[in-house]
Amino acid sequence: MTTGLAASPKNETADLLRMTDDSTAREDEAPRTPGLLNRLRTRAKAVRDAAMELCVPAGMERDTEPYRRARLITGFGLLGFVFGCFYAGFYLVIGHVWGASIIIVCSLGVACAPFVLRATGSIRFAGNMLTLILLLGFGSLCGIEGGVRGHAIGWLAAVPLCALLLVAGPEAVVWCFLSVVVTVFYVVLDLNGLRAPILYPERWHQLVTAAGYVGLTTFMSVLGVIFEGGRRRAFARMERAHDSVSEMNVQLKKLDAEKNEFLGVAAHDLKNPLNIVMGFAELIAAGRNSSSERDREDARYIIQAADRMISLITQLLDVNAIEQGRFPLEIEVCDLGAISGRVAEGFAAGAEKKHISIYAAGPLTPAWVHADPKAAWRILDNLLSNAIKYSPLGGDVFVRMRNSPDGVVWEVQDQGAGISEEDQGRLFQKFTKLGTRPTGGESSNGLGLSIVKMLAVAMHGTVECRSRAGEGATFAVRLPTAEAPVQQAAG
Repeated sequence: MTTGLAASPKNETADLLRMTDDSTAREDEAPRTPGLLNRLRTRAKAVRDAAMELCVPAGMERDTEPYRRARLITGFGLLGFVFGCFYAGFYLVIGHVWGASIIIVCSLGVACAPFVLRATGSIRFAGNMLTLILLLGFGSLCGIEGGVRGHAIGWLAAVPLCALLLVAGPEAVVWCFLSVVVTVFYVVLDLNGLRAPILYPERWHQLVTAAGYVGLTTFMSVLGVIFEGGRRRAFARMERAHDSVSEMNVQLKKLDAEKNEFLGVAAHDLKNPLNIVMGFAELIAAGRNSSSERDREDARYIIQAADRMISLITQLLDVNAIEQGRFPLEIEVCDLGAISGRVAEGFAAGAEKKHISIYAAGPLTPAWVHADPKAAWRILDNLLSNAIKYSPLGGDVFVRMRNSPDGVVWEVQDQGAGISEEDQGRLFQKFTKLGTRPTGGESSNGLGLSIVKMLAVAMHGTVECRSRAGEGATFAVRLPTAEAPVQQAAG
């Protein structure tokens, strides 16, 4: 099974806006009201959400203001159609056929606006279309319902506000001007004694006027609620976007600091071994005090310095590959005890130079785990290397292995100076230089433990440190337990 250590970057903006819609939808929900009212609210919300999903063009949610205006146009179209159906039915009941005809035509046009928005993807076209329908419809109703003496003039007066909500820029100003012109036209007619006719039975006049103004107040109130909901949603989206930008700035600053730290580590830790290489190479080239034994000794110094540089460069490349998701892991059933034994054998010579004894406790093999053998080897290698590096001359290093309810635990304990609480808080961060220093002059670039942490987590494991200043340190790695292979179990 192959896994990667990092996922590919996602479209953060789309996720952010989707999260914002979900959160604002939750904010819009009022406390639950039992009974019919709650069911009506739930049904209305479901219809609204379905209409938004159907009519708002895909991808428009990425831009806050166009998305807000598109939702407003969709909500306006739905609201206008509902009101239109109600008034058309009312007019037909009282015998106002001309008024019902105008409202039916306008309602159909208003209902089509959201679908026009979806088809064209143009907020400008859909907004202007709605405003034109409103101006023509209410202007026509004024002409057959008494002009300035009828309720339709109030609806006409609401057109400028609707234009400002639906259409942006100079075009909204044009619609406001045209609405004023139409209103002034009916006012001038009335002042000159030319009253517009009323084409419905006179006995219904008070009821029509009352229904008209109540409907206007209700319509503008609901439209205001829709607008306020869109405004709050847009504000919440901007707040989330602002927070996201702030987080990205923090991350960029962190990356910039890591880049500077990387340059500092690379410059410092590569400079010394390069000077050694150059110095001994110059001595060999000059032939000073040249002898076979001296040349071999100089070559050993060059090899050691080159090995330090290769180690640093390898670790830097590993960290970069892990963070970029280019460090694939081959998870399989492997014997952590056998890996531990080979790692310990590899450090026998280095430990002997510092007169350090490595003691193994517990059944080192077999200990079956789900892990990548190479990654597990690298983890144990880094931790045992650190234990020897920070142990005093003549000290002891203990390697233990045990089973736990959630995995196999491998521990390495040294007798060094220990790690302070402050250092433990940043122990597994990149380029961390601890207060304690290697006891044999070994180099440390602060990358080993960060690699250990990333590899352990990638294999669904953990790594932790227990230490007190002056009492040494114990590092414990926990990896998921696996069943022994069939052939091994049979043996």
